[in-house]
Amino acid sequence: MLKLIIVLLILITLYVLWRLVAKHKINAAFEQQRQELSRLIKNPSEENDLPEKTKLIKQMIDEERQKTSTVLATPLDVQEVQQPSITELERVEESQITDEDQRLFDAAAQLFFEQALQTKDFSQAGHIQYEVLSKMPMNTQSQVGSFDFGEWSIFWNYHDQSLEYYVGRYGVFYAHVDHQGIEHKAEFKDRY
Repeated sequence: MLKLIIVLLILITLYVLWRLVAKHKINAAFEQQRQELSRLIKNPSEENDLPEKTKLIKQMIDEERQKTSTVLATPLDVQEVQQPSITELERVEESQITDEDQRLFDAAAQLFFEQALQTKDFSQAGHIQYEVLSKMPMNTQSQVGSFDFGEWSIFWNYHDQSLEYYVGRYGVFYAHVDHQGIEHKAEFKDRY
């Protein structure tokens, strides 16, 4: 038993000595790195130590900074930059909206309602989107969105008009806002 205690004490002593020596070496290495880093910060390396590519990149960056600061420092001539007024933008927007396009959007939406489509398979969303969009005015925007729990929708809009096909957990829903701002809805609820 005494031999076991002596061996155990020797092992513990060796372990403690090893930890002290290792700790000293780690601290010495850390101190050396710290001194090198502080020397580098105090005395930055000369430009001659840099490779050619690094010199070229640094030169290009400096030139870009000078150009940017020069451009920002010069005042803009107000007469050169003319932005259209809000009324001009409204006139351009109004000229793009025609009664015929508004009626076309409403007619496509009405046709969609009459079809009473109840597809719940998301893989068919692109096909449905294309079929309806091909009947609508050229500037109609459309997007397909997928949500949690297998719900998804297709949304078409033309300025103030919109049409939405929404597949939810409880059924299929349509919503259409026509050119007069009247909302039309249809619901095809699942029966449980």
